[in-house]
Amino acid sequence: MKLTPEYAENIIVAIVHNSEISWYITDKEIWYMDYERRIKQFKEKGYDINLEYIDDLRKGLLILDVNTIRAFEKRLDEFKVSTEELKRFLVKEKNENEEWYYDLSPSLYIDFDKKVLYSAYREMANYESFVPEGWQGEDKEFLEDIPLQERYWLDEANRSYFE
Repeated sequence: MKLTPEYAENIIVAIVHNSEISWYITDKEIWYMDYERRIKQFKEKGYDINLEYIDDLRKGLLILDVNTIRAFEKRLDEFKVSTEELKRFLVKEKNENEEWYYDLSPSLYIDFDKKVLYSAYREMANYESFVPEGWQGEDKEFLEDIPLQERYWLDEANRSYFE
């Protein structure tokens, strides 16, 4: 695992695309799906946004939607983690780090098949407000929306470490 989950620095994201779920640990700033709307909002408040400072992962992909997800997934490849990797890391951190719950809770669920984004991120970021046209964005706990076999937070008896 190249990045380790660290609260308020990077986040764990579930992406559903073509009925398959993938997990990523990335910088939190790349997940505003409609950067054009976000930039417009900043400009309306009097801030100048220099597009040179947009993360390389999003350059040329200011709108993240069904038309751009393939290109974005290729860029994200090095940040992809398996359910098993996340589970091993959670078990290890649970025993060593009292902040493990915050570090290892998934923050975003983005379903490109159904065009929905659910955000359980606890900080000021408002990802659900920056979804593309035609998408649904919601501040919602989504753990139950994850297929059972992909729930890295469950032990062998299917009990949640988060409870």
